[in-house]
Amino acid sequence: MAMWTVLGDVATVAQLVGADVVGLISRITQAAETARQNRRDCRQLARRVLIISRLLPLVEDPEAARPMAGLGDTLKEAHELLMSCQRRSAAYHFFMAGRKAVRFREMQNKIDFYLLLFPVTSHIGIARRLDRIYKLLDSAGAGGEASTLSESSQLHLQESTVVAQEVVPYETHEFTFAEIVAATDYFGPHTVIESARSVYKGRLRDGRVVAVKRITDRQSDSTKRKFHSELDILPQLRHKHIVRLLGSCVTATKDKRLLTNPQQKKKRLLSWWRKEQQEPEWLTVYEYTENGTLFHHLHPDQGSSELSSVTVPWKTRIDVLLGVSRAIEHMHCHANPPIIHRDINTQNILLDANWVPHVSGFGLSLVCDKAMSEEFEMTCPVVGTIGYIDPEYMTRGHVKLTSDVYALGIMMLEVLTGRKVIQEDEQGAIYLKSFAVPVIEAGNIRGLLDTRPVPEPTPGQLRALEHVAQTAR
Repeated sequence: MAMWTVLGDVATVAQLVGADVVGLISRITQAAETARQNRRDCRQLARRVLIISRLLPLVEDPEAARPMAGLGDTLKEAHELLMSCQRRSAAYHFFMAGRKAVRFREMQNKIDFYLLLFPVTSHIGIARRLDRIYKLLDSAGAGGEASTLSESSQLHLQESTVVAQEVVPYETHEFTFAEIVAATDYFGPHTVIESARSVYKGRLRDGRVVAVKRITDRQSDSTKRKFHSELDILPQLRHKHIVRLLGSCVTATKDKRLLTNPQQKKKRLLSWWRKEQQEPEWLTVYEYTENGTLFHHLHPDQGSSELSSVTVPWKTRIDVLLGVSRAIEHMHCHANPPIIHRDINTQNILLDANWVPHVSGFGLSLVCDKAMSEEFEMTCPVVGTIGYIDPEYMTRGHVKLTSDVYALGIMMLEVLTGRKVIQEDEQGAIYLKSFAVPVIEAGNIRGLLDTRPVPEPTPGQLRALEHVAQTAR
């Protein structure tokens, strides 16, 4: 059963656009085939309209589809334009050719506007679904049934307020190397958070606890490019569910930084300094997130019996997904220009002391322009984490905003099942999607859920989790 049927919302996308969209698209394609004049322009326009016909069924959320309310009128105009090309008169064609060319350009621009909206509306739909699913879990967990949703206008106002509240203004700071050395206790081994990425825990002089990522000249050029990418992109993304960049430090030579700082006089600092190799360093300073990565909680070390506060309550799992979804929505819909993350995965989801998720790992991110639409895309080398990469991007190198949405869907399955995205057995690698989708299509939601010692979901929670699985699929 469709999500919106369950929630009692009878509005449809077709009703919103206010026209027989299917009939109009059919008539447009027929008119393009029988056009006597401007055949090339007619067929190009028809191809754009056919793209809309393939994408329209994907938009199930009336709130997300509201910006498309004028699509019906645009399609009517397109049909009238193509019908005017059925005439044979050479004289008419001669006198009207210039005006027709202008009309075709204007009409293609109008159609392109709606094509640009589809990736945005489809992602907003996912965020809205998760928001409602979380409310279902909240009410079901309290022992009651899901409450009736408020009217669309009230809900839209509430969601707009949430988006506004989640934008967090802050400023970045240029740290000295000596400040960072002091904060991390000279990069002592006891401060290491993640050795593979050279991340250290530190405390600034004002008492703030931070995470410091350290890149040395010995590391690869791609690692250095990630550093510059994060410095360029993160200051544009100031959101509750996106990791906060506090500042950075770039040292051409370390001693140049130290000589300008009074701490150079301290014997311990000078002693440590003499032992270190004289090489450039690139450092970024982030707000510290106490509870590590979502991956660590979903897939603890083998033999660990500790239960995680993020995986035991089903409601908390969905709350984490909701936060990630809102972060991606901010990147795609509110950042100007939009940002494609390209590496959404559970290792890049950090959890703070209150289990609030923060999207991190922007080293592979892209600033996009025409990639916003299904028709326009960026072709670039394939990067990211295997298992989360959009198949079209993997095979053709075409990355779009929807590539992040695909990765979010895989993450939903990972959170529901507690399984890794790729698991090895005697027969080889098993991808999570290959396992989960047939189970979902068979309607066996209990066969999909994490089997570790978590509370058995109530009937209301089970229905809500089924909606998550259907959304991920």
